Amino acid sequence: MSSSQQKLDELDLLESMYPGMVNPDPDDISRCHGHASSLSSDPSVPPSLQLVLKFTSISFIVTLPPLYPETERPTLRINTSSLSKTAAASLIDECQTVIKDNDGELTLLPIIEMIREKLEVLEEEQRQTDVTETGGDDALCRMWYYAHHIYSREKRTNMMAWSRELGLSGFILPGKPGIILIEGDTVGCREFNVRVRAMNWQLLKLQHEERGLDILDAKFTGFNELIFDVHGRCNNHQDLGQFKEYLNGIGLKDIFTILFKI
Repeated sequence: MSSSQQKLDELDLLESMYPGMVNPDPDDISRCHGHASSLSSDPSVPPSLQLVLKFTSISFIVTLPPLYPETERPTLRINTSSLSKTAAASLIDECQTVIKDNDGELTLLPIIEMIREKLEVLEEEQRQTDVTETGGDDALCRMWYYAHHIYSREKRTNMMAWSRELGLSGFILPGKPGIILIEGDTVGCREFNVRVRAMNWQLLKLQHEERGLDILDAKFTGFNELIFDVHGRCNNHQDLGQFKEYLNGIGLKDIFTILFKI
């Protein structure tokens, strides 16, 4: 497969997984399509491709050189006003390590995953570590968790059992990344929070919390697992575009941006 076609296929995958995050230069896309379709009769060097990766507080300008991924590595520049120069330089160094570790392979997906994980750790260090109580114990509460991954059948079974015991509704989105949503009274949500944080996680972050809601604001009945189309080498990345549509359909369209920082 040509370098141009590999670039295009990689972008198609990323755009389905992270809608709105990956923003390629349209002229570069056209040149790559032209080169890929005429490869058999066109011996010219493949075109490079530039794109912007947009996160909530920072963006990266990425250049995929002509012979990426076979023999050339991508280059990155960071654009941020929210990180210190030291933190920004450290993040670029982490990106270079990922690129080196994946030399000769498609690297945008591991780069994106690493950046998101690092940003989440930085934000988690700056804000809450414990749930703070506001409103009455009977008020409706929602807690949205972001996990590096959710694979363990034992964890998933425990969370389903706890939701029934505590009278909570919501869902688990298993895979990488993983999402947990619980909805119910404040006491039940606080107890679930204690139990889920006691589990062993590579990364688990309380990404968003809604407290003091009216019972009429409830969006969920029961506690279920959400399964969408899967992607990735190990079939462990669910289609986040479909997840976004699901949230939009139940009147929670802003939550996707909050969860994924895009």
